[in-house]
Amino acid sequence: MPVFSASQLEPLASGIFRGAGAPADIADRVAHSLVVSNLMGHDSHGVLRIPSYLEAIEKGTCVPSARPTTQEETATTARIDGNWAFGQITAHYATEVAIDKAVGAGVAAVTFLRCNHIGRLGEYTEQAARGGMVAFMVGGTFNGGAVTPYGGAGRVMGTNPIAFGVPAGEEGPVVTDMATSVVAEGKLRVARAKHVPLAPGVIVDKDGNPSIDAEDYYAGGMLLPFGGHKGYGLSVVVDLLGRHLTGGDKLAGDEAVSFGNFMFVVKVDAFRPLAEFQQVVSGRLEQIKSVKKAPGFDEVLVPGEPERRTMAQRERDGITLPEDTVKDLSSLADRYGVAMPVAR
Repeated sequence: MPVFSASQLEPLASGIFRGAGAPADIADRVAHSLVVSNLMGHDSHGVLRIPSYLEAIEKGTCVPSARPTTQEETATTARIDGNWAFGQITAHYATEVAIDKAVGAGVAAVTFLRCNHIGRLGEYTEQAARGGMVAFMVGGTFNGGAVTPYGGAGRVMGTNPIAFGVPAGEEGPVVTDMATSVVAEGKLRVARAKHVPLAPGVIVDKDGNPSIDAEDYYAGGMLLPFGGHKGYGLSVVVDLLGRHLTGGDKLAGDEAVSFGNFMFVVKVDAFRPLAEFQQVVSGRLEQIKSVKKAPGFDEVLVPGEPERRTMAQRERDGITLPEDTVKDLSSLADRYGVAMPVAR
């Protein structure tokens, strides 16, 4: 498969978004977010998403020049309207608002609606963690569902991701970011682009039968919640916070094809000195990593560590893209007059 560097993909993505009407700063921010996802190994949230973002622009559900605004706020809360901007633009704005409020008040909670796909939730909990905050974030979707509830055979839940960020030492923040379905829907897009089968237990077809063919999902099948009833339980909580606490259930018509997000941040210094906390977190992580290894394992990794390692490797060796993704990007580059980089 073709291999590209991040320095090739970012200008490509930014150029396409600019051609579609995004100002330079917005185009650069969204492009950077997508390529960093590729660097971290989360190709499901990388440049593979560009065609669907362009589709949203064409449908009018994404306004490439739009910027979010704060609708209501107190010293510790804010309700943010994305105004149909790119999701990454709204999510970064909301995170900055939450951090600023928590710096002064110790805690903050924000909600944001009328935005598009925001990418990895971990991007924003890590942003908060690097600002000295412990962060918790959920994202509910209102797009008709992708996941069947435990014991059911019908699309009614979103993939409903949940993420945490905790400041640590020099090794970087602890970041846990996961869909409450077995995998994020984007992982199915990757398998589809690569023409490879899924692992068993990820999806069922439209009749509720187990399948390993990603095409069965796009023909009306369903993702399964991870861990059976336990993942389903978390998914319900994310749905209630992201879809209902935010007021997303009030949206109607085209607005209902949206994402509702809730973020809560706590200033570490409100409870103990940040440097002291980071030191004890680092020590605790070392204790966890030093446990006896299970058969077949060489080491124990902590959340956030696989992404940092993958980033270092891909910054050195490049990002491999499926042929189908390269064809899609090349077509968009032609459409918007952007030079398509040559693979390594």
